[in-house]
Amino acid sequence: MDWKHATSLFIFVFLIINIALGYIYYEKVQRANIVEDTSSEKLDFKKEGIKLTKLPSVENVKMNIVSGKSAGFTQSSSDFEKKSEELSTVTKVEIKPAIKLTSIQEDDIIKGIKNYLLTEIDKGKEYTLSGIDRANKNLYFDQMYGEYPILNNDKAQIKFSYNAKNEITSFEQTYLKDIQEGLGKNNEKKKVIPAKEALEVLYYQTKLERGDQVMSVRLGYYSIVREVRGQVLKPTWQISVRKKDASIETYYVDAVNPEQPIL
Repeated sequence: MDWKHATSLFIFVFLIINIALGYIYYEKVQRANIVEDTSSEKLDFKKEGIKLTKLPSVENVKMNIVSGKSAGFTQSSSDFEKKSEELSTVTKVEIKPAIKLTSIQEDDIIKGIKNYLLTEIDKGKEYTLSGIDRANKNLYFDQMYGEYPILNNDKAQIKFSYNAKNEITSFEQTYLKDIQEGLGKNNEKKKVIPAKEALEVLYYQTKLERGDQVMSVRLGYYSIVREVRGQVLKPTWQISVRKKDASIETYYVDAVNPEQPIL
């Protein structure tokens, strides 16, 4: 073996490794500085050309992951003989006489339907108005867990249908029961990030751009596991954005672990 050439080769390889390690270290430091700079900056959405709605306050609010399962509904005498897991998870009811609404506006909807919710629908007081679909003439009410809604979940809502005369004619209901918080150190309650920080997450991941308008921001629980009967839900910010092309996009940002992927 030519030891002189071998020594030169070892020195060359050693230098290459050191250069590579130095580059990796440099890149790591640069990324760390970018993160630090980003977190220290005060983002001014107005200067960025992004319009905001009034943001809810969540000072000292702590939340954690919860789980629940779909309730079964009895709709005929034969259902009383079935096991709970054999029952349908949705009940459909015609409303007679129909409920006349003054208009399809939030205040008039709540005023017109409040008494029916409280007196005629099982667990009706646990739902809150969440959406108006004028194209298909549907009104959506989300089930609440504590002070916060279960977001965009067809297993935890009431859907009312209305006609051209603004009369509510029927509803479909689903319900999550036995909702409970997970146990263990990995599921301790954590402080919820401010709504503005959730918007900053969207901005820095280019989901919010100049010309966009934030229409609504809600804190609630969003399902990350949806089985036939059971669900796991995590604290989430639901953010509705009107894009500069007039389309509507809805994003979900983890409310306690904002580094998680946006949904």
